[in-house]
Amino acid sequence: MISTITLAQRARNAHPPRDPRYNICLIHPFDPRGEKVGGLETYIRDFITFHPEDTDLLLIGVDSTGQLALGKVHRLTFRGRSFDFLPILHYSDQKAREAARSIRSSLTGQFFVALVSHFGMIARLIRKRRCSIDLRRVEFSWLPAILRSPFIQMLHGEGAPKLQMDSLLKKYSFVHNAGERFAVAMSEKFLCVNPFITERLQNTYPRRREKIDTLWTWVNTEIFQPQPFSDHSGAFRIVFAGRLDEFKDPALMFTTIGRLRERLGRPVEFHYIGTSDPHRFAEFKAIEDITVQHGFKDAVGMAATLAHAHSGILTSEFEGMPRFVLETLAVGRPVVATHLPQLEAVIHDGESGFLIPRSDSRDEMADQLVQRFVEIKKQIDTGAIDPARVATNIRTFTPNTQLARVFRYHQEIQNARGIVHAIPSY
Repeated sequence: MISTITLAQRARNAHPPRDPRYNICLIHPFDPRGEKVGGLETYIRDFITFHPEDTDLLLIGVDSTGQLALGKVHRLTFRGRSFDFLPILHYSDQKAREAARSIRSSLTGQFFVALVSHFGMIARLIRKRRCSIDLRRVEFSWLPAILRSPFIQMLHGEGAPKLQMDSLLKKYSFVHNAGERFAVAMSEKFLCVNPFITERLQNTYPRRREKIDTLWTWVNTEIFQPQPFSDHSGAFRIVFAGRLDEFKDPALMFTTIGRLRERLGRPVEFHYIGTSDPHRFAEFKAIEDITVQHGFKDAVGMAATLAHAHSGILTSEFEGMPRFVLETLAVGRPVVATHLPQLEAVIHDGESGFLIPRSDSRDEMADQLVQRFVEIKKQIDTGAIDPARVATNIRTFTPNTQLARVFRYHQEIQNARGIVHAIPSY
């Protein structure tokens, strides 16, 4: 007679369980298929692209096409990777590019209302899948807290009161601050895009300092790879990608390009990748005739456009770790930027570009930027800049070194709570 234990053992041997599967839910007002660009958007696109084979994703977001039924889970494929998409709001990319005049009309405000109205269904999905949650905005941290679901919060950047942003957050900073305090208290991990924000939060919330850490931005080195300079005799091409927020100081950027045009003995071109309107800055008029506006570019198109340029430019007064800088360096193009402490990790003077000291004189900063571009032109002309060597400066800023940590944190959280799914193969 065969014992029941032996029968059970035979059953397990005949139908061994699959490896444990993890479930992560991302919540963000975004459609990865759309044209919206930025650090937050690239994070989610790369999250989908590089998620582990043993992990299933559910993205609660926005349908930018208006073609998907709201409140219904759709199985989508993006960059060859499948994920579940639950759109709860129709909001076009064109509308998202326009500055909202009120919280009610803003994408964040409408998405918040949509989360509330679809709360019951969202709660059932998350509980059924036993997800841990990945959040980009502290304003949404209330949802996993109510569901008692573990979540990882990330703070991508923060402004300064004196600086203007293309966002209603400057008027409603108290909403963000309250969300920050709540998210720090309730999250399993609170990740910041540079160590200076991390230090600020650790000092502000000393009792929570162990959960607060830095997660640097990364660049997809499968797409952004060093390329040789294609042209030494034509126009000297400078590129910038991103939104033209006030804090990025587009006026200084345009002024610099204009002065460089006067200084060099060869044509200059300014290439802008992004969907903001540069015409609202008076300084743009002087360089409009030498500007190429590329609009939205996907990652492949972005890499090709960056490789066509000779150098990147950044004049921001503050940033996290600018992904545009990492992507530009990854294709082997040096970057000239006004000084930000975090850029010291990737921009080394004379090797991968130059950092310009900040000054109370904007004229002085513009002149120094121009001088550094003149030096870069000479280095390129003499073959002193090696694209492959430039690209080595971002070798630790890749998905395998940065994004992999996020997936590991989710796995550790789910393992500790015993919420991992072990799905049998029969």
